[in-house]
Amino acid sequence: MSAADVWRAHRIYADRLARAGIDEGALVLSAAGNAPAAAPLLLACRALDAALLPVDAGATPREIDALAARFDAAAIVLPAAVAVSAAIDSPSPLGDDDLVIAARAEGARRYAGTAILKLTSGSSGPPKATLTTEAQLVADCAHIVSAMEIRPDDVQIGAIPVSHSYGLGNLLLPLLVQGTACVLRDAFVPQQVIADARRFGARVFPGVPFMFQYFVDNPPAEGWPPALCRAISAGAPLAPETVRAFRDRFGIKIHTFYGASETGGIAFDADDEPDEAATVGLPLPGVTISLRDDGRVHVRSDAVSSGYSEPGDGDAFVDGGFLTGDYGAWDARGRLILGGRVSSFVNVAGRKVVPHEVEQVLRAMPGVADARIVAAPDARRGQQIVACIVRDANAPPLDHVGIRRYCAARLAAYKIPRTIVFVDAIPRTARGKIDRAALDAVVRAHVRA
Repeated sequence: MSAADVWRAHRIYADRLARAGIDEGALVLSAAGNAPAAAPLLLACRALDAALLPVDAGATPREIDALAARFDAAAIVLPAAVAVSAAIDSPSPLGDDDLVIAARAEGARRYAGTAILKLTSGSSGPPKATLTTEAQLVADCAHIVSAMEIRPDDVQIGAIPVSHSYGLGNLLLPLLVQGTACVLRDAFVPQQVIADARRFGARVFPGVPFMFQYFVDNPPAEGWPPALCRAISAGAPLAPETVRAFRDRFGIKIHTFYGASETGGIAFDADDEPDEAATVGLPLPGVTISLRDDGRVHVRSDAVSSGYSEPGDGDAFVDGGFLTGDYGAWDARGRLILGGRVSSFVNVAGRKVVPHEVEQVLRAMPGVADARIVAAPDARRGQQIVACIVRDANAPPLDHVGIRRYCAARLAAYKIPRTIVFVDAIPRTARGKIDRAALDAVVRAHVRA
């Protein structure tokens, strides 16, 4: 699609949305995902001063309906096939593609001045939605393209969901604001990423850690595309071993990016040399990071959202910015190091254990390919530490006693996992984040057994 194609489509979409009753402040929920309609649909909502709530393309009809009801969407945009399976009455075409509009009888709530409702990951409960203005979106884009040196004439690989804050800020907004082209795919298919990069001369690849680890484990037969030299990782912690292995194999440093739905981009590791500190880099241009007395990260910038959509959820929007759920510290060069989340602590007999600390020890153990720590109820100590471990298929077998002994030499006694669960893989969401609900379900089933 050219810029003229996008502009033409947005006018058609705006007309169809208006016919469906969408006007100023109304909310449109979009399950279009990484479809060509993503850019013109955002423009169409802007033309009508309507708000857009993008959701993951993999959302089920039940999930879509629940989100539409919860946030009182006036209309839903979704693929025609999904509308049929959901038995939606009288959907109308959005344009010349396979997307349709379904008006909702409710939809009375107004989101005046809001351009996007960005869903949080929901890793510690039901997802919330931020109220983000057009000015905040544009400011976030300016911070990102400046820090990451994303140029108007670049081509980006679009394998992350544009429904998420990461894809929105790194793919969709640079396309609309400065014309940076992207190759959109609705899923991560490794061979496709490499083929797309070669065909279109892509330079920038925003991804998530498991994508880069995949290429470390399964290098492309024809080598890494020479033009694809800007690798960016966000959405989950990036292990220093992955950075080092990727650099050794392909000669390219993966740059860590730290952001949140509530704030947009926060920090970026622009260094070209890997290090062992696992920092997330320096604050983006226009972003101010401060650490509270307890170490929590507070972010101020003109990209911070106005608040959450639900009254009473906005306690973290304080002091002209947003108080994240992350703990951090500065290294000697002024770079930010994250040290775990507030909600992720495991309380063992009154002592707080940071899962990240135990995970780092486990991942360094020979025979461990990956590890995650989950809290489980414990009758005597309140909570116990459960280690979910992925074995390294090429290493000698692991056993519970050996793992506990390894931890005992490196961790305080109360930090040693009491229960160990071996899994084939750590479950992840479409956004590349750990699927905490799925992991908790595995642990609960194991503990019950």
